[in-house]
Amino acid sequence: MKNLNIFAYDVNDFLKVVSKKGTESDITLFHRKDGDNLYTFLSPSRFPEKISSLTDCIYPADVALINGDNITKDLGEVIIALDLMGIRKGYFLLNDESRIDTIKKIASKTSLKDFGFFSGNAVEFIDVLSKERHTPKFQTPTVVVDHFFKVKSVGTVALGFVLGGKIEKHQKLKCSYIGKEAQIRSIQVQDEDQDYAESGTRVGLALKNIEADELERGMFLSDSGFQYLEKFKGNLEIHPAVKQKPENSFEIFASDLMRYQRGFCNGGEITMEKPVLNAGNGFVVATPSRNPRILGRIKPS
Repeated sequence: MKNLNIFAYDVNDFLKVVSKKGTESDITLFHRKDGDNLYTFLSPSRFPEKISSLTDCIYPADVALINGDNITKDLGEVIIALDLMGIRKGYFLLNDESRIDTIKKIASKTSLKDFGFFSGNAVEFIDVLSKERHTPKFQTPTVVVDHFFKVKSVGTVALGFVLGGKIEKHQKLKCSYIGKEAQIRSIQVQDEDQDYAESGTRVGLALKNIEADELERGMFLSDSGFQYLEKFKGNLEIHPAVKQKPENSFEIFASDLMRYQRGFCNGGEITMEKPVLNAGNGFVVATPSRNPRILGRIKPS
């Protein structure tokens, strides 16, 4: 089975035609199944009001779809976020092809410079998407959790994305931040029970040995250990589109890995209020009092 996760910005009319709405909160998920092809679209339903709505949708995505007809400052913030989070595959959907040159100029120095353009029928575009492939973020079995709740007679249920490896029914996985080990009681994909799920799959997991109120968005389930950053030295790489440089000391929010976690940057020293997961490439930071709010990336030195 082939899985593909797609960040979808300002393309609601397209989503209504090609997919069915699923989980809805500050991020809204849509699903489509074509034979063995499973597509999950993530739409930032609380953006631009809430910056984490944007970055939470981008993190699990393999491909981005963007409305190319509506060129605004919000689109600029979306492009900066996609660039900093390394999304290199995607498409601008548009009706007005006269905007293509403008979009190419805007995206020319970002990871979006090679995005395609599509102005045809929405259903026809699924054939284009079918050629794209999921790229695992991790080598070992890893799931990032985005929603969770308790179900009577089932217990704790976590919804999320397999970002690497393969998870299996009855497997035991460590849960980040709380140091507990949870066991997978059952796996559902598209509301059907499965014995396993491979990287790229949107899953619902019934978990044993962990309570729903212990979970948070951005927690990871993995058979590997976790490393955290709390107080450390790091290099702040400001995105080229950010013209107003920050002061020597300012508030930051770690904004990828499906988390939005507060800290402070003072010169070359970063102090987080709570430990943040170290996924190996530092983290994207936001500063809500600035425009654009997405600022750059911090890499531990």
